[in-house]
Amino acid sequence: MIRRSTTMKLARDESAVSLSVGFMLTLTITVITTMILISSFYAMMDRAEQTVMRDEFEIHGNDISLQISNIDTAVQVTNNAGGRVESITYQLTLPDTIANKQYSVEFSDHPNEIIFESEERDETRVKVSYRTQAINVTNTKLYSGSSDFFLHYNATSNMLEIR
Repeated sequence: MIRRSTTMKLARDESAVSLSVGFMLTLTITVITTMILISSFYAMMDRAEQTVMRDEFEIHGNDISLQISNIDTAVQVTNNAGGRVESITYQLTLPDTIANKQYSVEFSDHPNEIIFESEERDETRVKVSYRTQAINVTNTKLYSGSSDFFLHYNATSNMLEIR
């Protein structure tokens, strides 16, 4: 009879179940926490990459805007002095990639904006305005990959062409 009661006690003992359930819960919580940390790390790195990309776009956009203004000023001053500008060409050097991504540069005459964009994402779109008084800028879209582009003033059409 003693054996039977010991066997019954062991059959009804659930402490071993609580150990395995506890282990499974701890393992599950650890895995979920690790996955959350890893995904937040990748999200943070993606945001940092987008910030670098936007900063670079703003730098290049401001440089292009300055060159457009310089060409416009040169044409305006020459015309006001009674002269005539036949052509002005400025070499526009842009990197092949920014943050290891291809990008596009769009010149818009109405409104006067230079739009940089990568991967067609709003997070990477940067608009830089420019101002002209004497010339117009042709609407053009350039794609990175070729590092040599030119801003060319055409006196016949009074347009600044981007090639």
